[in-house]
Amino acid sequence: MKTKSKVFTVIIMSSLPLFLLFVWVSSIHKVVEHGEYLGLIIGMNKSEVIAVLRDKSEMNVRKINLVKADKSLKSVSLSALNNDSDSAVKWVVMYDSAFFFNSTTLDFCDESLCKIYRKRHYLEYP
Repeated sequence: MKTKSKVFTVIIMSSLPLFLLFVWVSSIHKVVEHGEYLGLIIGMNKSEVIAVLRDKSEMNVRKINLVKADKSLKSVSLSALNNDSDSAVKWVVMYDSAFFFNSTTLDFCDESLCKIYRKRHYLEYP
């Protein structure tokens, strides 16, 4: 019985580094402040961003959290995204994903896209 527990311990301990490597390799943390990412170009206005999000149906947008300057939050679907988004300074686009926490945060400065933050990770971090 003791041998089985040692074998089990060895298997678990040897699997842990592989799991940690998978978590690290599968994560995305990217900040874009110049240029283009995911079809979104820094400097686009909100209506252009909406058009790009609707055009890229393969991205599987689940919902968009609209964050206003006073930090109030409103969740909308992509199809409902319209004039309600005008006063939001940050959009957190949440994607459907079976295994990952998957989102893109779009920051707007003076009504145009000024920063894209792409985030995907397997585990929820504090």
